[in-house]
Amino acid sequence: MSQVKYKDYSEISIDNLLSMTGQLPFGVYVQLSIDKFTLIFKKGDIVDKERFEHYSAKGVQQLYIHRSERRDYISATEVLVHKLKDAKEFNLAEAQKAIEELTEQTLFEIYEDKVFDEHSLRRTQTIIKSYIDILKVDPKNLATFINLSRQEAYPCRHAIATSVFSILLAKAAQNNNEKTLSIIGLGGLLHDLGMSKLPEDFDSVNRQLTPQEWAKVKSHPAMGIEMVNQLKGFPEEVKLVIEQHHEHWDGTGYPRGLRGPEIFYPARVVAIADAFSALTTRRGGRALYTPQDALALLLTESGKYDPALIKVFRTLFKVEIKKAS
Repeated sequence: MSQVKYKDYSEISIDNLLSMTGQLPFGVYVQLSIDKFTLIFKKGDIVDKERFEHYSAKGVQQLYIHRSERRDYISATEVLVHKLKDAKEFNLAEAQKAIEELTEQTLFEIYEDKVFDEHSLRRTQTIIKSYIDILKVDPKNLATFINLSRQEAYPCRHAIATSVFSILLAKAAQNNNEKTLSIIGLGGLLHDLGMSKLPEDFDSVNRQLTPQEWAKVKSHPAMGIEMVNQLKGFPEEVKLVIEQHHEHWDGTGYPRGLRGPEIFYPARVVAIADAFSALTTRRGGRALYTPQDALALLLTESGKYDPALIKVFRTLFKVEIKKAS
C-alpha cells in the first residue's frame, strides 16, 4: 500500500467509538504495519468490546476509519454528543470527549478533505452550542479543549484554541448573551476558513514567504467569505468576523484598513484570541510562547487591538506581564 493510501485512513477516538450504540454507519480498521490496515468492524456491525480488547491485547492502541466514511463517523459522533448532553445522568467527562472528537473530525474534514457545506455549518453550530453549555457548568472545563492529546494538524488546534479563547474573553468582558457568544465562538472556529483553499506550505513557519505568497495568505478572509457565500443561511455576523479578524484598532490591518469601533465587536474579540492562539499553539518545530510571553508580545503591539478587550484578556491568565518596551 502506498503512502497516498495510508493517508486515506484517519485516527478516531477509541473512547468515542466504544460509547456508540446500534449499528455502525462506517467501518473500523486497525493498522497492522505502516502500509497495511485491516477491517475489524464492518459497516452495520454493533461495537463488540471483547473483539476490541482482543486486538488491544495484541498491542493495538489506535483505531481508524477510511476517510471516505469520515462524514458517516461525524454524523454518528454528533448523535452521541446530543445523547450524552441530554442524558438524565449527565457525565461531563464523556460529553467532553465526544464534543472534542466532533470538533476535531469536523475541522479535519474542512482543512484536510477540503469539504465545507451546510452539514459542516450545522455541526460547527452544534460544537459552539456545546462549548457554551460547558461554559455554564464551569469555565475551567471549556479550557480543557485547548489541551488536546492527539497530534492533529496546526489549523485544527489553532481553530479550537481561537474559538475557546474567544468565548472565554467575551464572557470575561461581561458578554453573557448566548447569541453573541455563539457568533464569537463560531467566528473563532471558522475565522481561517479561507486558509483551507491555500496549499499547505503557504503558511509555513519554516520558511520565508515570497511577496506573492504573502499576498495570497492575506487574501484568506476574502476566500473565506467566498466559501460561506455558497451556503444558504450562513450567519451574516459570522461573515463579518471572517472578513475582519485581521483588521487592527489603529487602522494598519487588512483587508479594508478599518479603525477602532469601525471593526465589528466580535471580530475584535476573535483578533486577540487568534493572535494569542497563533503564539501558544504547537506548529511544526517552532518553540511555543508561554502565556506570559505571548501576552507581553501582544502588549507591545497593543495598537492592533481593542484596548478595553486586551486589558480584560490579560486578566484571564492571572500572570504578571513583562513591561512592554
